[in-house]
Amino acid sequence: MRRSNLSRWAVAAALVAAVVAVAAWRTAAAATESEPQPEPGSTVHDVRQDPERLRDYWTPERMREAEDAPMPKRD
Repeated sequence: MRRSNLSRWAVAAALVAAVVAVAAWRTAAAATESEPQPEPGSTVHDVRQDPERLRDYWTPERMREAEDAPMPKRD
């Protein structure tokens, strides 16, 4: 009888371990589908545009009406 009881506990423990493993796997799989987060700190984004199109866009009127970009303030 003792052996039978031990077998039941082993089966129960194996089932619990399998359920936990599947849940962890699904959580990890769902987490990897999201977009990667950028590293903290400085970032650089290089955008190459046609100089001719830029010249056409920035007319003298647009240049006069342009506003300065907000700059970070020191604490």
